Amino acid sequence: MSSSTAPGGRRATLFVRSDLPAPSQKRCTAIKCELQELVCRGVLDDIETVEWEKRVPLQGPGNGIERDLYNEFADWARESGVYLAPFFDTRLCYSSTTGEKRRELVMPAVCLAVYEDDNLVQVAPFADAGRTESVEECIAELGETGTLPDTGSTTVSTV
Repeated sequence: MSSSTAPGGRRATLFVRSDLPAPSQKRCTAIKCELQELVCRGVLDDIETVEWEKRVPLQGPGNGIERDLYNEFADWARESGVYLAPFFDTRLCYSSTTGEKRRELVMPAVCLAVYEDDNLVQVAPFADAGRTESVEECIAELGETGTLPDTGSTTVSTV
């Protein structure tokens, strides 16, 4: 985890898969640079990068952090009238450790969460009425206008 620290305000957390191929790693580096630029301009107060697993079991022990994050993001999406699918998906996967098939949550390669005063106010990517909003589009709008893309959203408290 890497972070530039500032209390409260508007902060962004960039979630990235730990097993990204080189082209996706370059994309993540570019996104991190864009986010750091927003911190330098005062649009964001803090950024953090967190690695997460490619997929996690929907049930059972372990990987509770990814499941908790997904539940928080899903609450935001419902309240905002948008969808996290197809970026977050569930699949029937084979477990090499147990030899069994199980349903798993597949995490996107890159995901951005924006918080204002510890309230989740934006997740990217998302889908809405036939359009999608990528991480890069969210950052671009934030950089151009200083505001987040309009989803008609309300905030979700994480406290």
